[in-house]
Amino acid sequence: MRNSLVSGKALLHVRLVLIFLVAMGVGIVASSDAHADEPPTSGHASRLKTEPFDHDPGWEGRNNRVIPKEYLTVVQAFGYSQTHFAGAAAGEMGGQVWRASEPAYYGDKIGPRTLADRLSASGTFALTKTSPGSGLFFGFFRAQQPGAGGRPIGSLGMHLDCERSGARLAVRLITGQNQSCGTFITPFIPGKFRPTPLKNDGTRYTWKLDYDPDAADGRGQFTFMIRGDAESLLDQPDLPEAHRQEARIRFPNQTTFTVDLPDGYKRQGATFDHFGLMNMMKPGGQLNIYFDDLEYEGRSQDFSQDPHWDASGNRVSYQATDVAGAHNFGFSPTQLAGGQLGEVGGTFWRTDRWGYYADKVEPLSLADRLEARGRVVLVVGGPDSDMCFGWFRSNDSVEAPNKAGEFLGIKVGGPTRAGHYFLPAFTVNEQVRGLPDQGPVLLPGKTYEWSVVYDPAANDGQGSITATLGDESVTLRLRQGQRRKAEVARFDRFGLFSIGPGGQIVKLYLDDLEYTAASRL
Repeated sequence: MRNSLVSGKALLHVRLVLIFLVAMGVGIVASSDAHADEPPTSGHASRLKTEPFDHDPGWEGRNNRVIPKEYLTVVQAFGYSQTHFAGAAAGEMGGQVWRASEPAYYGDKIGPRTLADRLSASGTFALTKTSPGSGLFFGFFRAQQPGAGGRPIGSLGMHLDCERSGARLAVRLITGQNQSCGTFITPFIPGKFRPTPLKNDGTRYTWKLDYDPDAADGRGQFTFMIRGDAESLLDQPDLPEAHRQEARIRFPNQTTFTVDLPDGYKRQGATFDHFGLMNMMKPGGQLNIYFDDLEYEGRSQDFSQDPHWDASGNRVSYQATDVAGAHNFGFSPTQLAGGQLGEVGGTFWRTDRWGYYADKVEPLSLADRLEARGRVVLVVGGPDSDMCFGWFRSNDSVEAPNKAGEFLGIKVGGPTRAGHYFLPAFTVNEQVRGLPDQGPVLLPGKTYEWSVVYDPAANDGQGSITATLGDESVTLRLRQGQRRKAEVARFDRFGLFSIGPGGQIVKLYLDDLEYTAASRL
């Protein structure tokens, strides 16, 4: 009788335990092979943590404040000149132009003009000296620039990119929303064939730029023509065939180029208030260049006398504080993204040496519902620039978590034709990862409310990540079986990190954050 009573109590105890486990949402499996295709159902106890950044939160930083080995001295020395490299008679504009984060320009005030207007310009130029990593812009531009973004936002004209041997040339439009279209004039195959056929020995080049807002079925179109002596790349006997084909359709073999604007570019608010020269706003080298015999907007300028054009930063000498590859992000006593002093962010470079600034949130995984929200502002986004923020696993890998794993959150970046997307993303390893092709776009200088939510129960239990920027959202749905393969992922940090290599600068800030963290932290 006593044994029967004990067995009954034991059975009752087992039943109570089972009821408790079911009530707590813990799944029971009969063997290790049962439900092998189903996603994991258990998560960790978590909570939403709030961080207003009204003081330094003391988050962990790694390679986020890089001290450069050397600070260059920038010497901008360009404007009106009594020389005549680009023209037959004395008087022209130009001089020494440094590529630097700080904007510098010399130009005539115009307009303002927009992409609804016809635009035309022509003239001559001559290069007398180039160095590696130097470059500039010449054409129609907006004088007010945030700096550090490389190419000027709101511009239409020539982009020169130089090496010691000479220069390459492209013609581009960059809209007011930092989206870009254009074409290389000199041959260019990324990473393979980037010759510099524009000479730096004083050779004069004649050019002409026309923009027609009604062409290309009303989308707008610009054409560019250039003439001048150049090295014939086709004469090189050992030139690979792919390079030969590229050289055959580029300068000096073809002299007129046409670019149709993508649909919608005319509506992006590009405004030009100057015509002239502006430095490329990324740390680099210097070049000497001169322009003459200009015609633009119904005006002509032969520089026979000083035209006293508008100028800013064109005759200065200073020690640069922004050095390529030197990350500088973390807590900041500024208020670019939020209403009160204090936020997190700064300058992110795409380099081999990635870094992060993050809070400890361990342990979390893809079995947990993950949420974050706050405010964000993109101050500067250069071409080929990216960064990420969200949950990730700290490690000693030479590759950032968005490449090597483990990461779930937001990737900021994209092709120059789109600007900087705000996309949901996850990476477990190089085989298990996800990123949408497109989504909401961050416009420089605009503050947004944002959120990201990972729901492990959504998408028929496979999980999905939804990113919202302002009024726009995009959802990334994990594919069949991805979550099972991804259940090994563990996240021990929430914060911001740089990625790389091979690009330029993002300057971005976040404020008033809420994010999922383990409840015991």
